[in-house]
Amino acid sequence: MADGLPVIVALFIVAYFATHKTELYDLVNYMNTMFKWHSAHGLTNMTMSQSYKTAKTFAYLYTACTLFSVATYALLPVIAYLLFGKPLEHWIYMDATNNFSLVLILLRQCMSQAFVGLAIGQLGVFFACHSILLCGQIDLLCCSLRNVRFTALLLKGVQHGTLVKQYCGIEQEERHNYLYNKSEMVESHYHYDEKVNIKFKTTNQFDIYSSEYEEATCSALRECAAVARVIKLYKDRFESFVSPLLVLRVVQVTLYLCTLLYTTSEKFDMVTVEYLAAVVLDMFIYCYFGNQITLQSDRVSSSAYHSGWYCCGKRGRCLLLNVLLSHHRSEVVRAGNFLPMDLHTFLKILKTSFSYYTLLVNVNEK
Repeated sequence: MADGLPVIVALFIVAYFATHKTELYDLVNYMNTMFKWHSAHGLTNMTMSQSYKTAKTFAYLYTACTLFSVATYALLPVIAYLLFGKPLEHWIYMDATNNFSLVLILLRQCMSQAFVGLAIGQLGVFFACHSILLCGQIDLLCCSLRNVRFTALLLKGVQHGTLVKQYCGIEQEERHNYLYNKSEMVESHYHYDEKVNIKFKTTNQFDIYSSEYEEATCSALRECAAVARVIKLYKDRFESFVSPLLVLRVVQVTLYLCTLLYTTSEKFDMVTVEYLAAVVLDMFIYCYFGNQITLQSDRVSSSAYHSGWYCCGKRGRCLLLNVLLSHHRSEVVRAGNFLPMDLHTFLKILKTSFSYYTLLVNVNEK
């Protein structure tokens, strides 16, 4: 059972991606066309460059870790047999009395483990990278929300340097409010992804409470609401696509941890322990990055609260209230549309696996 589960799961993952490639292409195309690269033109500005860099780095690092785990599980038993004469593992169901047989065994095991490791590992990369980019887009929304009043002032001709002199402490306040992107108090030449014409910015005098900025503030809030809708739709599409795979992984990891724990308790083996740690880490990736989406989505409301709403008129406050009401619930990615992927679920998986392991031990002892 312990040997067969990863193979079955890997085959299902590959088959699922092959049969749902249209949905996958639509998901990626939606991200490429609808996600913004620049935040709204404000006192503080950011781009998606840091989140894209983080996603790319994680993809390379996690793939390397997966290949290392695969190589360890496949090669160490054969190396131990060749150097120390230790008996081969139970997955070698053939006579290995000559070098040619060993080469065939090694090739077969390496190929099968590489297939399993890459199929399961790349699903983790897919989930984590899309979660990072989704959190990066939420960072962009939070930055834009915090700057709605400043966006209105800047687009109405107030100079960026004038605002910096009066509100220079805002950059420090925003320092710990973003996960993957970083806001900077430098003038941007973009309002979202559209070029801003800066030659008309000649005003040094302004009243941040003036009603002349009300229409521009309402426009900035509508654009933030549009970005929020894009994020919500993308999260729903992403969840719909990965939900069946997440259910499969949760069930497989729960059973697999149980069998690996039992195997380790019966016969301590460093290769099995390493594989056990790799399985736990793999499940942690899903729960950790799912938890990141939930945490960052909760910050949308606080960003709206720090948007300078007290400077807005009645229309601006009503629009801001609509944004707050639309984000009163956290964005959660669920497995099978019922099990939230967060750190609490990760602990539940570990507890359930240990409970099954205890039951298995008690049954065998009787």
